Amino acid sequence: MKPKVSVIIPTYNRAQLIGKAIKSILEQSYQNFEIIIIDDSPNDETEKVVKEFNEKKIKYIHNEIKTNLPRARNQGVKESSSDSQYIAFLDDDDEWLPEFLEETIKILEREKNLSVVISYAELRNRAGEILEINRCDRSYGQAKFWEQSIGGGAVIRKEIFTEENFWYDERKVCEDLDFGIRVLKDHQWKCLAKVLRIYYGYPLATETSLSTALPLDEIERFYQKHFLLYSSSGKEAYGFFHFFIGKLFCQSKEIKKGRENLKKAFLINPKLKYLFYYLVSLFYPKFFQSIRIRSLKHKIFKGKL
Repeated sequence: MKPKVSVIIPTYNRAQLIGKAIKSILEQSYQNFEIIIIDDSPNDETEKVVKEFNEKKIKYIHNEIKTNLPRARNQGVKESSSDSQYIAFLDDDDEWLPEFLEETIKILEREKNLSVVISYAELRNRAGEILEINRCDRSYGQAKFWEQSIGGGAVIRKEIFTEENFWYDERKVCEDLDFGIRVLKDHQWKCLAKVLRIYYGYPLATETSLSTALPLDEIERFYQKHFLLYSSSGKEAYGFFHFFIGKLFCQSKEIKKGRENLKKAFLINPKLKYLFYYLVSLFYPKFFQSIRIRSLKHKIFKGKL
């Protein structure tokens, strides 16, 4: 008997997109799963889209009071069936390729020391053009735990939540990376060097993406929460920390703070990628509010960064 997977999709006002996400799960070669949809939408047609599938594997939950993404993910885990062994997250506007679950579960079943498996992904714009391949670290263990996010596209042993009491920080402190840092510091993971999922720049415009523009207090909370961990984990980790914070500030139009952190990242660990983003912050800061910065980086460095 293949182990059961609970696939959790938090959603908010994405009736026009969520159908493709659901369809990509239903078309998986691995079929022992349930889909749990946590809907925060006030009055769009999400429920109608979901129920048109007429699929018994789907559990639909509509929240009368809007939550947020990390709280919805935690809620989905708590609503999962008692016999499910794995948790997988899919964002409501993204897709899995048909072999995603089969490939990831196969690894987790074979390598019992692993707690999390992720894979390469294509970043596309809304026109379907591939902007870059997101290549996670192919090594596994605790190496570079400090840069691994766990969110959409991750498959996780359920016991991480139910037995070890790791949950998403519901204050929205850069929740994917925050969760990844806390879990992977003491757990092993693996990245499959295969493109098994697709994620998109949004909103619907094909060139712009303000999806990573965060409130300043959230950026500051992440900085305060994890400064000591990064500063004590070596120059590579510390450089990444300032690079990550710098990009967030720039995307949120705090260019001066962003530029300072990007410069610090390069001085700590002089990587070409850090220099590239610092120069963009100097001469083309508006690019940080556009998905085009990813495309530009990819074209200049041909995916080597």
